[in-house]
Amino acid sequence: MTTPLPENRSTLGRARARFDRHIQWAKDGGIGRLIEEDNLDPRARAKAALARRAWVKANPHIPGGARAVFVVGVQRSGTNMLTSGLDAMPEVEVHNENDKKIFERFQLRSHELVAKTVAASPHQIVLFKPICDSHDTDALLDLFAAAPNPARALWAYRAVDDRVRSAVAKFGDVNQQVMARIARTGVDGSWQTGRMTDQVLDAIRFCDPESLDANSGAALFWWARNSLYFTTGLDARSDVMPVAYDQIVADPQARLHAVCRFVGLPFRPEVAAHVDTRAAARGHKAPLDLDPRVRALTDDLGARLDAAAAAFSVS
Repeated sequence: MTTPLPENRSTLGRARARFDRHIQWAKDGGIGRLIEEDNLDPRARAKAALARRAWVKANPHIPGGARAVFVVGVQRSGTNMLTSGLDAMPEVEVHNENDKKIFERFQLRSHELVAKTVAASPHQIVLFKPICDSHDTDALLDLFAAAPNPARALWAYRAVDDRVRSAVAKFGDVNQQVMARIARTGVDGSWQTGRMTDQVLDAIRFCDPESLDANSGAALFWWARNSLYFTTGLDARSDVMPVAYDQIVADPQARLHAVCRFVGLPFRPEVAAHVDTRAAARGHKAPLDLDPRVRALTDDLGARLDAAAAAFSVS
């Protein structure tokens, strides 16, 4: 996932910043990791395109028969891992957040465009990864309430400490700056404050994000955005599946088999082939030294998310 760049930059400035950031990511994580995360490998993309064309040719199009699937949650929480796995399926048409036909600066251009894209698709599944629009997951699902194949959503989440390590390594103190801005300005129309409740805003201000370090700021951002799973009522819906990153890396085949069943796809080994299980084998690192106010919030929400994931049943 690429974090949206600040709103006040020119187009040229945003492009330059994005280029500089990609260079730094390549230095930090290696060019191979950058290619994998941003789906830049032309061989893999060509192979997938050929497989999709062959599937479409062998399966006559039923107008309006495709199912929309939304991969949502918080950045650096396994959304790339989920999307990459489902992207290996020829039945699936994928629209990642760098697809400029559907997204503008990593946000959906419109819900109407999403509906039209699904209606026109010759595939079985049309998958979108609108991370910055996660607060509108319920509205996106409701677009297809009367469809022959109602939409599904996968809410990906990751243990807070591991997500914070990943986010800070890639984006520095961006999350902390965002939290500090929200504490000052309140709900300001940005995607980061989408559907934010007064209670969540009060909790952010209580944590005094101006005084937080990068880790605690990223953890507070994790808490604010993952809270949407409960505050927007997604926990009460059977069409939203909470998906734990840690469970996937611990047992990719079992967990991704459940994901495929939930969205209505057959499971194939290639769906799990890209998952790096070494993360689970290395074991858990020592907890981060987070601000106690933030740690209390994230521990509580993490337990609620884990309970929701454990209780979720795929019919």
